[in-house]
Amino acid sequence: MKFSKILTLVAALMLVCAAPAFAAGQSTLVPKISSFDFFVDYSGSMMMSHEKTGKNKMEMTKKLLSAINAKVPALGYEGGLHTFAPSTEIQPVAAWDKASYEKAIKKLNENEDTFARMTPMGTGLQKATYAKAMKRKAAMIMISDGESNLGSDPVGEAKLLLSTNPGLCLHVISMADKPAGQATLDAIAKLNGCAVTANGPELLANEAALDKFVRDVFYEEKAAPAAAAAAPMDEVIVLRSIQFALNSAKLDATATSILVETAAILKSKKGSVEVAGHTCSLGTDEYNQKLSEARAKSVKDFLVKQGVESSRLITKGYGESKPKYDNSTEDTRKLNRRVELSFIK
Repeated sequence: MKFSKILTLVAALMLVCAAPAFAAGQSTLVPKISSFDFFVDYSGSMMMSHEKTGKNKMEMTKKLLSAINAKVPALGYEGGLHTFAPSTEIQPVAAWDKASYEKAIKKLNENEDTFARMTPMGTGLQKATYAKAMKRKAAMIMISDGESNLGSDPVGEAKLLLSTNPGLCLHVISMADKPAGQATLDAIAKLNGCAVTANGPELLANEAALDKFVRDVFYEEKAAPAAAAAAPMDEVIVLRSIQFALNSAKLDATATSILVETAAILKSKKGSVEVAGHTCSLGTDEYNQKLSEARAKSVKDFLVKQGVESSRLITKGYGESKPKYDNSTEDTRKLNRRVELSFIK
């Protein structure tokens, strides 16, 4: 079949959560940084239970590190993992990949002794000399409860670290459960305007907040340059944020409101339209094929209810056979979960 016009419906055909709001094939992920390091508080207080959640702070930290690691897109970063109180190199800053970084995270122990295990946060910042060798732009992401109780002033040491390392940004994830600890972390974050701050337990509980943190620190979305022979703007219409429930072809409220507008566009034009369902590579070929067909049919059925002639709409499921991005990261897999509407010439 030849297609003279393409109506791309970026339908985040989600198994779990919403995709980034931009059109597949028309945007790309661009790294904000070249290197990063997680700078983890390994003191006695981090081995204790968080007063609000009742969970071990270091155990939560390990889960959070794994969750962030899973969401970082493969954009050529260098990554490291260091602790303070005591200062230890768990993984040097080097070429990052998810598997090796996950192994490094598992080396952290949530059951270290708490007795007489103080928190020389300032000393830890003073010893972070590896920051000088990190590729710029660089991100140091501190995870701490802020309970500094030994050694030099952590705010002063953080200020010195930043002043002697241009191109380094110090971000803060708080595990604080006491006002004094939070105040210390807030003061450190205010030292650099580029800082992204977050509450650790909230990131664990809210995937949307976790997605935002990873995006704010690691990457941005930019429109791809138009091709020399690009179609006229009125021939390409992009609709966004269509979602399905887990393992379901049922449309949610956001999707139906968008498809009401889509139906109006289709009724204003003539000709047959292919409603094509696509999935990412997770799951078996057979499962993805059936899922793509079911979701394409859901879109067709809704458009018919809106007055589009059923005979004009031809559904087809492509499963995972036509990705527009590679399936190596969750971010790109989300972009492959889509429906496209194409006018048939």
